[in-house]
Amino acid sequence: MTDRLAALSGVLISTADNCEVNCRFCFRADVGRDVLSLDAYSRALSRLREFGVDELCLSGGEPTDHPEFRQLVRVALQFGFRPSVVTAARTGPRLDALADVAGMLSHVTVSADSRRADELGRTGRTISSTPPVFEALGHHRASLHVTAYELDEDDLKSIVGVVETADVPVEVSPLLPSPTFRFENPDLERDLALIDTFFGMSQQLRTVVSDYHAWLRGPVVRPCQSARLYLSADGFLRRCPYDKSGQVSVFAPRREIGEALELSLCEPPATSLACMAICRSETPEG
Repeated sequence: MTDRLAALSGVLISTADNCEVNCRFCFRADVGRDVLSLDAYSRALSRLREFGVDELCLSGGEPTDHPEFRQLVRVALQFGFRPSVVTAARTGPRLDALADVAGMLSHVTVSADSRRADELGRTGRTISSTPPVFEALGHHRASLHVTAYELDEDDLKSIVGVVETADVPVEVSPLLPSPTFRFENPDLERDLALIDTFFGMSQQLRTVVSDYHAWLRGPVVRPCQSARLYLSADGFLRRCPYDKSGQVSVFAPRREIGEALELSLCEPPATSLACMAICRSETPEG
């Protein structure tokens, strides 16, 4: 294993291309009908462990909708991974599936939207509906992530109430335009000021916002700095969720996979406006 491959720490996993939540401002890279098979998943984890990767995040679509969600978590543990989940689960089978594996997960990120973001995206991921999710987890290895658009006083009160009651950290991210979702956000600066005042902004989020403003003046030319890979629901590993060039099937020979990943690290794809929000720089906060 080369020093470059040793720098990889995690993998973002798309459990399915389709999603019943179907947020209008969704950043998922692939849209289709593929559902990740246990065979492809196991093959990918076997190869990734050989390269020293030990963290994975199950994302979507909505991961709790996967017909073998529990098995995905169990297989990750069997291979020595620390599995985490990003979810919009709230009630019913989704919450039951999440609660069933809660003790096996290293972290759960519960996604929610401010009132206006919820209206804009038609998501149903309200802030006020999250407390039962944190309660069902039975542990504090979790966090709340709020997508903010035109924040108001009720939003701020709801966020603070959930954070204090559930005793979990929160990150509030402004909704920025993306190549797939065009809209105006006249209150962006106000949202940013409220986020900074009430919750603080991580250095990573500051970098995202800085890159976004730079993008308005012209494309930001910066190679990907993320330390994680992406596994698509149809069984391909690639450096960037949004760049299929250089992707390699998990069923390719071990050497071919290693060479493809090595090349992707030698010649990383450029950061795009879309991936600013999902694959942030691994630069440590200061």
